[in-house]
Amino acid sequence: DIQKHDPSYGLAMQIGDRHAQEQFMVITGAGPGIMQAGHEGAGRENSFGVNIRLPAAQQANRFIKDDAKLMNFHFFFTRKLMFVKEAVAVVIFPGGFGTHDELSESLTLAQTGKSQIVPIILMDLPDRQYWQQWEQFVREAMLSRGYISGKEFSFFKIIDNVDAAVGEIEGGGSEVSHCAPSLMGW
Repeated sequence: DIQKHDPSYGLAMQIGDRHAQEQFMVITGAGPGIMQAGHEGAGRENSFGVNIRLPAAQQANRFIKDDAKLMNFHFFFTRKLMFVKEAVAVVIFPGGFGTHDELSESLTLAQTGKSQIVPIILMDLPDRQYWQQWEQFVREAMLSRGYISGKEFSFFKIIDNVDAAVGEIEGGGSEVSHCAPSLMGW
């Protein structure tokens, strides 16, 4: 998990704080690391958690633990449904398999028209290359083989600063209302 001293933690806190200032709720998976940072930045009153029960139980972070806005799920698909159903934007920080599962779900729903199109922001620090490397892989391994078309690249943006991320969410089109952007990461 990302620790509080990691620059990504600070960036996630800033994103959470700015979203709360803009009257958005911040929804995360309620766990530690980036998820905790989003809740810490947004504050308890502007946080919503969708925790998953795992064999090695994931405890909700201290900013959402025991809050009425914390929901616990047994199945990943119902948890992901809550993310997608309520989100007016998706902000994803670098992470592991769970992060990529949520990103793939968001992109697939956009690609197939099974959800409203919302901004999907791949957030990284300016000096890091996580999402650029991911995009290069997608271009070389998927696009070049015809598994996807070029239009899929319009479903996401790689962003490395808070102002640009907030601007992208606020400029996300008329379907974006001030209800609940989702800040996801593992």
